[in-house]
Amino acid sequence: MKELLIFFILFIFSCTSKKDCGDIAQKFNVDGIYYFALTAFGAADIGDIYGDVEVSKEVYEAFNIGEQYCIN
Repeated sequence: MKELLIFFILFIFSCTSKKDCGDIAQKFNVDGIYYFALTAFGAADIGDIYGDVEVSKEVYEAFNIGEQYCIN
């Protein structure tokens, strides 16, 4: 019974996924590869953090600057 409980707890935690989200600050493409430049709000002493994420053309066209985008 104890093993079953441990397995169940591990299963539940493995199914939860954290999503990283940010606001789209800029959209650009390089050589046909589409990117979003995202801002993630940082701590007050370091400010916002920027990062680029590669997306498909369909996703690129579906989102606008200023909208939130989440990476799975």
